[in-house]
Amino acid sequence: MSRRRAIVAAAAAAVLALGAGCSVDSPDGRSGGAATPSLVPASQRWWDDRTFYEVFVRSFQDSDGDGAGDLRGLIDRLDELNDGDPGTTADLGVTGLWLMPIFPSPSYHGYDVTDYRSVNPDYGTTEDLRALLAAAHQRGIAVILDLPLNHTSTEHPWFQASRSGQGQYADWYVWRDGTSDETGPWGQQVWHPDGNRSYLGVFWEGMPDLDLRSEAVTAELEDVARQWLELGVDGFRLDGAQHLVEQDGEYANTQANKDWLTGFNAAVKQVDPDALLVGEIWAPSMTSASYVPGQVDLAFDFTTADAASSGAASGLMDSLLDSTETNLTNYPDWQVGVFTDNHDRDRLASLAADDPDRLRMIATWLLTQPGTPFLYYGQEIGLPGQKPDEQIRTPLPWTGRDPAGDFTSGQPWQPLADGWQARNVAAQSADPRSLLSHYRRLLAARAATPALRTGSFTRLDVSASDGFAYLRTLDGQRALVVGNASDQPLADLAVTLPDAGTGAWTSLLGQDVGQPEGTIYVPVGTLAPWDTLVLVQGS
Repeated sequence: MSRRRAIVAAAAAAVLALGAGCSVDSPDGRSGGAATPSLVPASQRWWDDRTFYEVFVRSFQDSDGDGAGDLRGLIDRLDELNDGDPGTTADLGVTGLWLMPIFPSPSYHGYDVTDYRSVNPDYGTTEDLRALLAAAHQRGIAVILDLPLNHTSTEHPWFQASRSGQGQYADWYVWRDGTSDETGPWGQQVWHPDGNRSYLGVFWEGMPDLDLRSEAVTAELEDVARQWLELGVDGFRLDGAQHLVEQDGEYANTQANKDWLTGFNAAVKQVDPDALLVGEIWAPSMTSASYVPGQVDLAFDFTTADAASSGAASGLMDSLLDSTETNLTNYPDWQVGVFTDNHDRDRLASLAADDPDRLRMIATWLLTQPGTPFLYYGQEIGLPGQKPDEQIRTPLPWTGRDPAGDFTSGQPWQPLADGWQARNVAAQSADPRSLLSHYRRLLAARAATPALRTGSFTRLDVSASDGFAYLRTLDGQRALVVGNASDQPLADLAVTLPDAGTGAWTSLLGQDVGQPEGTIYVPVGTLAPWDTLVLVQGS
């Protein structure tokens, strides 16, 4: 067993020590027909039991007062994410971290890299990263790095050398003579003049595309991955994974693109067979799913995220459940990254008009789905934000104290989102009915209930059009999710179970629930607007 596998196994054992099917204390201290075919994954990987948390290091916690978050600040806050003790309830309970780019870069976001082999001085040093990995692994948290392979910064020494057209780096980027008005996947200019030549930059002129058809470039990037894996990272999130290699005037999802990723995947697995590759393939589900498992281990599903955004705005859940069923069909062994928020999308809190009840409903859906869930820092407190991008990457307020909510003792690199004095981690930690408390209960329920992590999925009939229900089943344990996707209470919402099952149903979120008579189940007399139930039967 590899070192990484041993860490993962130990963490899983610790999580399961909570006990399958245990109930989670409620805010007031209590404990608590026709169906779609059941779809079951053929096998599980270590990440199937994980919930990842995307961190923009610059906005998470500043340890030195310069206004920018850093790795030492993240280490200081790890216990807020997972303190390593499954018996405590004051941490969020995530078991994976995805760090947005931490490499040197001239930009605030870091996706235009100038050195793949070192840490951005704004964030610290390689030794700080090593310390973070040790502290995270000690708590059972896996760590993956964001790796932008499609392009570098124009300030990267490779590009500066390549501009001459001579020497070692001449063919490390994609050049053509003269100019071109060719446009890219979203109608953007992709060829950028430089003297009497032009270079390819699919995303913008400050990010020239590496020529991954070059054996030297490929060998260098594979060695970059090896360096960070040997340092102790658990894998990579691959930025823009559908745009890596253009072919015949196509800039996305080419066969050459897939072929290159297949080779990169093999090189990574040769260094560490357990390393995780997560692909950002911003495309319809059928396209993103086609990269699994040959090119990446998991692919983010943007169709589902779009449905979540629509659900947050409208309250409609049908498209979300449709997306879940589509994912189960499309993604082999359910190797899909499910998410609602990330660093490129308007935050769900803003789309839901800052309605905490609606956000709780979407949170329940996200953390009771098949696949591997990914949270975006701040979504657990309903952090708002809409484009431009800086406004969806604002610093996380830890308290309501001036000057910057204990994010920094100095001037924050970006103003905090409006309302931070009331909407912050400390305030919601003290409120058992807050969105943060709901996320903590959901993560504890998922950790304690194998059926919620890797069980089969069956969509169920309900008696009201605004209601929804689905069943997760694994080895005799069943988890039932029931919800009211409306702003009106639902009385006597009835769920049609495939069979009565064995044993009593218990709430994982603390509500008092009744028991079914046969296969028609009315768990509560009245389900409040946007409320959800998560119930378990069997151990």
